[in-house]
Amino acid sequence: MKTLLSIIIPTYNCEEFVHEGIESILRQLPDDYELIIVDDGSTDGTVQRLADYEGRQANVHIFYGEHKGASAARNTGLDMATGEFVAFMDCDDCIRDDFFEQSRPLMDEGADLYIFGIERVHLQGNSEFWTVRDHRYETASDFADEYIRTRQLLVYSNCNKFYRRSILEEHKLRFREDIAFGEDRLLNYYFLSYCGTIVTSSLIALRYIQRSNESMSNKYVPHYFDQILMLHLEKMKCFLNLSKGTDHEERMDFVAYDLSTEIERTLERFGEHPEEREENLPRINEIVFGGKFDPDVPIDTLIILGSTNCEYKAAQALPFFYKNPELRFVVSGGNIHLNGRQTEAEFMAEYLQKHGVPESQIYLENRAKYTKQNLEFSEGVVHEIKAEKIGIMTGGFHIPRTKILARQTGAFEGKEIHWLPAFGPNTHIDDWFENPTGLSVILQEIRKTIKLDDYILTMYMEEHKK
Repeated sequence: MKTLLSIIIPTYNCEEFVHEGIESILRQLPDDYELIIVDDGSTDGTVQRLADYEGRQANVHIFYGEHKGASAARNTGLDMATGEFVAFMDCDDCIRDDFFEQSRPLMDEGADLYIFGIERVHLQGNSEFWTVRDHRYETASDFADEYIRTRQLLVYSNCNKFYRRSILEEHKLRFREDIAFGEDRLLNYYFLSYCGTIVTSSLIALRYIQRSNESMSNKYVPHYFDQILMLHLEKMKCFLNLSKGTDHEERMDFVAYDLSTEIERTLERFGEHPEEREENLPRINEIVFGGKFDPDVPIDTLIILGSTNCEYKAAQALPFFYKNPELRFVVSGGNIHLNGRQTEAEFMAEYLQKHGVPESQIYLENRAKYTKQNLEFSEGVVHEIKAEKIGIMTGGFHIPRTKILARQTGAFEGKEIHWLPAFGPNTHIDDWFENPTGLSVILQEIRKTIKLDDYILTMYMEEHKK
């Protein structure tokens, strides 16, 4: 008899609830489905529990291996599978009653991938449902278009899907065994790249049961953010290269939302894992503040880009003057300062003079209303005073976006430029993420910066070609 579906369950130290999950399958398992259980070297009573199923049914297969992790166990199951399709379930979850009977007609539609809903059962016993609509995507490109626009198609888990096994075998797709998390979503990204038709169904496939408060969020994960960036990159490569119907703005929104969300999730872990803060914050700050800077860099002219609350910038510019009393300042900004009576440039000029900078060394650029004009108009002043070694100071988290604008406008092209951050009260490099205002402002800035830079899309597309 030809096997239609192989269900693979990795088990490891789950003696208390392994029966529950297996029985949820066996009470509805058709003769042309097979159940493959791969024990990952359990050290509790799981093996004894599995012995109850030895020889019980011809379409139930149990394999005992060394402890190598869930990914290795799933890969062993894939090597053993004979079904036209493959499904996965974790040993602490349960298949919903009658799911196999209800989902079977869908498999006649000839799709390569089927995606179902999930019931998540919390410790308190209440449930929430993650669902997808009943729909047929004729191509993976159609699927990618919708995911980029909605981000709502349950693409991460492997336990709510049926995969056409011939695609897994033809392209040698397996779970990565060398990463701490995200191996399921990686497999999905790779599988989607070779997919034809995809069917989503509102049927609920399984009950994802929270057995305890223990989860990945409770454990220290070495190099967490590096892995997050790798997963983000693979996700972008998958969907941006598959998508044919989304426009530029939709794609940039997708990239910006995904990266800023992953950064926020990383930051949320710092309270529980101070070692992750020490390890990952420098990497995140490179993205937020545009890399390292040298406060001792020799400059003859310092441009300060204004903002309505620019006092902190002028204050942090003064140490450069104290090191070099000949330093010239270009203060740029034509919007009204918070005091309501001066432009940004006028306020900064007055502040610098009050703190010892000679008026003759201060040049006002009093017209700019936004960053592009700050750069363009300041460049004109720099040209007039024949500056050679130029520092540009702006809010630290503004530097990445300001660099992009300088590149796009050609401002200061051919000049020696040094970017110097100023840190506001809510956006200091050491603790901005602990300040609700700073966190909100900087996450918004990350999104703005990404959406401004076409190079981001080019990088993803070029990476895919390598």
